[in-house]
Amino acid sequence: MTKYLFVFALLTGSIAAHAELAPPVHDALTSAALSQARVIDVYLPKDADKNPAQKYETIYVLDGDWNTELVVQTVDFLEGRGLMPPVIVVSVPNHVDDGVNSRDHDLTPSVQPHEAHSGGAAQFVTFFKNELIPYVKKRYPSNGVNLVHGHSYGGLFLAYVIANDPSVFDGYMLLDPAMWWNHKEVSKSLEEKLPGMPTKGKAVYIAGRAGTAFKGMGVDSLQTAFAKAPKELPWKVAEYPAESHDSLKFKATYDALRFMYRGYVESADRIDVRPLTGIVAPDKPLTIEAPSPMFDIHYTTDGSEPTRASPLMDRVLAISDPARTRLKSISARGDFDFEVPMHLRSGATIKPERAAKPGEKTPVHYAYFDAKSWPRMSGKPFEQGVSEKDDPADPKRDHFAARYDRDYVIPADGYYVVVLTSTQEAHLWFAGQDIGHTELHKDPRWRVQVLPLQAGVYHSRLELLHMDNKDDNVDVHLYGYSAENGWENEVK
Repeated sequence: MTKYLFVFALLTGSIAAHAELAPPVHDALTSAALSQARVIDVYLPKDADKNPAQKYETIYVLDGDWNTELVVQTVDFLEGRGLMPPVIVVSVPNHVDDGVNSRDHDLTPSVQPHEAHSGGAAQFVTFFKNELIPYVKKRYPSNGVNLVHGHSYGGLFLAYVIANDPSVFDGYMLLDPAMWWNHKEVSKSLEEKLPGMPTKGKAVYIAGRAGTAFKGMGVDSLQTAFAKAPKELPWKVAEYPAESHDSLKFKATYDALRFMYRGYVESADRIDVRPLTGIVAPDKPLTIEAPSPMFDIHYTTDGSEPTRASPLMDRVLAISDPARTRLKSISARGDFDFEVPMHLRSGATIKPERAAKPGEKTPVHYAYFDAKSWPRMSGKPFEQGVSEKDDPADPKRDHFAARYDRDYVIPADGYYVVVLTSTQEAHLWFAGQDIGHTELHKDPRWRVQVLPLQAGVYHSRLELLHMDNKDDNVDVHLYGYSAENGWENEVK
């Protein structure tokens, strides 16, 4: 049965979780910088072979022997829920030669008496910059944007890279870094060099354990150093209570990736600004809502393009001039910035056709036409009448065109939201405004407009083409709108 109802429902969607990375490709290269053959494991997006032209960001994992599985599982989880794009993960395990693990050599910045093989960070930087990263870019579909994940000594090494050659990577994830090394020498170097660090495309996430461990690991010195970083550099130092040096990795890997990919969305059209379309009266500011907890949405009200320095939207925003109001989601590294679409327009408050009578009822006037008459519906209807119900009974036909006319009593001045959702081909007008047209046999299509109305009586007309009697759905919704409660107070 075709329904003519005024009920509000939220448009929501879900993304099914599914594995996104294929099993690893085992590879190796001979390093002149390290005088070693270094093995790597490369995890490609599972559908990479379906589009050979597609390129992906690459995440390098230090201490790949024991950190890669956690990173891969976290990437699978986030990507499967649309919270980050498909990426390549490159596991960089440590090298063992004659029982000697290269880790203490590769990841430490200076020679120390208590570490027999320490001080090889400079050579390891050269390995990444001149050998491994170019090798991966040549052999695999890497787009040249590189992130890196390092824990403990790995985090120390990444701090060293930032201080000495930040161009090597774009996103740095330092998890409980061992900044105590040699009396916090790397933090001291960062204090000197961070003010001049290039910031374009860069972001840094630092995780440390709360309490005495925060100072014991020297993470507090990083916080002091990054306070001198350029204001354009997105960085964060996060403290994790009640975690061990090892257990911190579980939470911090997730948080670090969320930080790096905050603002990613497959399509800007999926950002649901409410209300999205309609009229804003200049003398009646309209409060709009956007999913700012998921995005850093900055705004301007003078028509200029929002930047990171523009005010940050805190879920809701009152606007008076939609033509000069702009919203922009700004991502951590700038790779996923996009302007948030909004289609409101300025206009005068709409006046009613007449005042309402006390206790006035508004029946539905319906008329049914042969389906061939769509969309003009000229000629005489084969059935017509008046119904006190919101959903008059359909004629006993599978195919027909219909017209429903009804007046609505608006009880008070204010903003009202009109919604049409339909799997049939349908068209709705309300208060002289074209609310929109939906297509035949699609998934429910929504047409929504917010209108500034005065108290009184307004006319609506719904026209539709009914082509079968299965799975049809045509609903019209009318709600009052307030800044405090959003959609509320259904108008019957």
